[in-house]
Amino acid sequence: MRIRTRLLLTLVAVALVPLYIAAAFALRANERVRVAHEDRALLGRAAELAVAVDTFAAATLEGVRADGQLPALRAYLAADEQQRAQRVNEVLETLRNTVIKDPIHTTSAALLDREGTVLVDTDLSGRGKREAGSPWFQRAVAQGLPVLSGPDFSEQGAVLWASSPLRDGRGEIVGVLRLRISAVRLQEFVRRAQGLHESGALFSVLFDQAGLAVAHGYDARLQGKAVWAAEADVARASGLQAAVPGAVWSTLRAGLNWADLTGDRRADRVAVVELLNAPWRLAMVDPRDDYFAAYRRSTLVVALLVALVSILIVGAAWLVAAGIAKPIAQLTDAAQRIGTGAQAALPTGASGEIGMLARAFEQSDQRLKESRAQLEAFNATLESRVQARTAELQQALERLELAQDELVRSEKFVALGGLVAGISHELNTPIGNGVTLASSLRDRARQVLRDVEANQLKRSSLVEYAAFVCESAELVERNLMRAEELVASFKKVSVDRVSEKRRSFDLAETVRDVLATMGPLLRKHKVRLELDLVEGVTLDSYPGPLGQVISNFVNNALIHGLEGREEGCIRVTARLLDAGLCELSCEDDGVGISASTVKRIFDPFFTTKHGRGGSGLGLSIVYNLVVGVLGGRIDVDGRPGLGARFVMTIPLVAPNGGNADQARIS
Repeated sequence: MRIRTRLLLTLVAVALVPLYIAAAFALRANERVRVAHEDRALLGRAAELAVAVDTFAAATLEGVRADGQLPALRAYLAADEQQRAQRVNEVLETLRNTVIKDPIHTTSAALLDREGTVLVDTDLSGRGKREAGSPWFQRAVAQGLPVLSGPDFSEQGAVLWASSPLRDGRGEIVGVLRLRISAVRLQEFVRRAQGLHESGALFSVLFDQAGLAVAHGYDARLQGKAVWAAEADVARASGLQAAVPGAVWSTLRAGLNWADLTGDRRADRVAVVELLNAPWRLAMVDPRDDYFAAYRRSTLVVALLVALVSILIVGAAWLVAAGIAKPIAQLTDAAQRIGTGAQAALPTGASGEIGMLARAFEQSDQRLKESRAQLEAFNATLESRVQARTAELQQALERLELAQDELVRSEKFVALGGLVAGISHELNTPIGNGVTLASSLRDRARQVLRDVEANQLKRSSLVEYAAFVCESAELVERNLMRAEELVASFKKVSVDRVSEKRRSFDLAETVRDVLATMGPLLRKHKVRLELDLVEGVTLDSYPGPLGQVISNFVNNALIHGLEGREEGCIRVTARLLDAGLCELSCEDDGVGISASTVKRIFDPFFTTKHGRGGSGLGLSIVYNLVVGVLGGRIDVDGRPGLGARFVMTIPLVAPNGGNADQARIS
C-alpha cells in the first residue's frame, strides 16, 4: 500500500471515527429526549381527554342523584297500592322531565322498587319487568351510591345505565332510579383525539373491565368487540373473543405501553389513563410512524451534516496526504537510486523535517560516491592477491586429500584384516576336520584297492571299511554344515531388506511360536522360561527377522550368560508404548556383561568365546535386523554378576526401506 493511501486512511480514520461516534451518541441522546417529550405529551393528551370523559360521567351521576331526590318519587315509593295508582301519572311526568334534560342521549327513565321490579317507565313496554339481576341494579343497591354501568351492546346499539338508590326517612333503600343513556356520546369523546395533534393520526379507545371496546376512535366497528386482554380472567368468564379479523388482544396497564390496537401487527405507543367516575380506561394511541416521524427528521438532518463533514474531512485529508506523500516518494526514489549509483533528485528545498532528511540523504550520497571510488581502486589489486591465495589453498587441499585417501586405505586394510582373521579362525576347525577325514578316507580306500588287486580282500575288512566310510561321511557332513552355518551367518551381516516378507501379525503369538521351537534346547540346558506378553498388539512388520532376533537373544543367554550353570531363568517381556511403539526385552540371571564388553557387543566378529563355538556375528546380525529392517533401536544393560538385559523398541508399523538410527548403549 502506497504511503499516500496509508496517510489518507489514517487521517480519515482519526477524523471520521470520533465524528461518527459523536453523531451516534447525539442521535441516541436525541432519541431519549424525543421519546421522553413525546411520552409526556401523549400522556398529557390522554389525561386531558380522560378528564372530559370523567366530567361527563360525573355530571351524569350527579344528575341522576339529584333526580333521585325528587319528592314525587319518594312519595310514590312510600304510598300504598291505591295511592300509587293515583300518583302514577305524576311520577311518569316527572320521569319524562328527567329524560327531556338530555333528549338526544337519554332514551328512557324508570323507577324500580327494592326488589328490582319496574314500577314506572317512560318506555311503557318496560313496566312490570324484573331487573334485579342487572349489574347496574346490583351495584347501586350494594354501594348505595349513584353508579354508571355498561355499556350493554345489542342490535339497537350500545346502552349505558345511570342508576341511583332512593331512601326513605330512615335512610333505608326503598327503590332505584334508572336512566338509559345511548353510548354514542362516548364515541363522540374518543373522536376528539384526532383534534389533539396536528397530524390527526392520534386516536383513542375506551375499554371496560372485560376488555370490550366501549368506544373506538380508529374503527367504530370495533365498538363492543373484545380487543383488550388486560383482565383476561374476566374476559374468559364472559366468554368474550376477538370477533373481527385483525383485532389484536393486547395487555395494557396504566401508563405508557407498546401495543397493537389496529390489527396491523405493528405495536403503537399507547397511553392508558384510569377513569375515576366510570369503570373504564381510556387508551390514547399514537401510531408508530407518527411517533417516530420527528426522530427520523432529526436523524436525516444529522446524517446529512455528517455526510457533508465527512466529504470535507476526506478532501482535507487528501490534500494533506498529497503534500506529505510527494516529498517522501521523492526520498524513496532517491534512496533506491543512491543504492545503484545513479543520479538522484532530492527535494532539498522542502521545509521542515523532510527538507532536513533530503539534505542528509544528499550528504550520504556524496560519501557513498567517495567510498565507491576507493573500493574500486582496492578491487584493482584484490584479484591478483586472491589468485595467489587460491593457489596456496589448492595445494594444501591436494595434500589433505592424499592424506585422507591414505587414512581410508589404512582403515580398510585394518577392517579387512580383522574380518579375514575372524573368518579364517572360525572356518579353520570344520574345514580342518573335513580335510583330516578326507585324508583318512583316501588312505583306507587305497588299502582296500591294494587288497582287491592282491585278491586279499576279506569280508570283515570290507565291512570295517564300509563302517569307517559311513562314520567319516557323517563327520564330514557335520563339519560342512557347521561351515555352511558360518558362511550363512557371514552373509547375514549385510541384511537384504528387500528379500524380507512383510505382513500383519500378532506380537504375543509370534513370540510364543518362536520360543516353542526352542523348547528342547531350553529343556536340555534346564533353563526356566518366563513370559510376560501383552495381548492384542498387532504389528505390520517382518515376522521372520523378529523371530531370528528372539532366537539370537535366547541363544546368546544360553551360550554366554548361563554357561556352566545347572539351571537358570530367561524372562521375555513384551509391552505396548505410546506413539505407536512396542518394547520387547530378554533378560537372564546369568554372569552379566562387563563394561568393556558392552561397548563392543554389537561389533561384527566380536565374541568372548573365540574357538569355543562363538562366531561374534549373532548380536551384530540382531543389531542390523532391529535397526535396519524393523526400524527400531536396541539397548543393552548388564553388569558382572547381575545378569544381562536386551531391550528392543520397534514401531508397530515398520518403515519402508528401514531406518538409519544407531543403537544406544546404556
